[in-house]
Amino acid sequence: MLVELISVMNRQPISARVVPQRPRRPEPLVPGERVVTRAWKYDGYAHWVVDGVALGSDDDGEWIYQPAGSFVARPGAAFTAGDDAVVLIPDTGEWIATFHAGVRRNGLLIYIDVSTEIGWSPLASGEWEVHSVDMDLDVVERAGQDVYLDDEDEFEQHSEELGYPQELIHATRAEAAKLLAAVGHHTPPFDGRAKARFAQGRALLGR
Repeated sequence: MLVELISVMNRQPISARVVPQRPRRPEPLVPGERVVTRAWKYDGYAHWVVDGVALGSDDDGEWIYQPAGSFVARPGAAFTAGDDAVVLIPDTGEWIATFHAGVRRNGLLIYIDVSTEIGWSPLASGEWEVHSVDMDLDVVERAGQDVYLDDEDEFEQHSEELGYPQELIHATRAEAAKLLAAVGHHTPPFDGRAKARFAQGRALLGR
């Protein structure tokens, strides 16, 4: 925790960034192969990393299953997931959506990280790792509650401290607004189709 605190205190605005060139879509995912989701912050500081297995690709994007017991970590924090999750990496759009069953974490159903620089890279094993830069804003839906936007204070703070370009600030807010409407109106892929992916993942792992 001390290392994380010192790192955060030492963050400086970014005057020039080198953006790795990664393809937005991998080769079609093979169900059962390993997929690591790895998020970063705008200044290159490591954020969350989670191990999972591919469920396959379709018109919505790439689907990943993260079963209960998956190791979830970032600098200064780590835990094992208490329930299953399904992640969708869209082929277009600046976001990553994680679907939950709504039985834990105050009825959590959908947690969308507004993100940028989403791209894929192969692991040495021939499987995949997907990278993204987390842009702070999160669109959240919980059972029995209206969808809402979270972490606006963090976004405002980082916009100033890390020097987000104005174009990126506007694009991030616009994406968050579109996601709020899409989840609120149950627009695909937020129309319940992820439920079948939970069953697929459990069957794939023999659960």
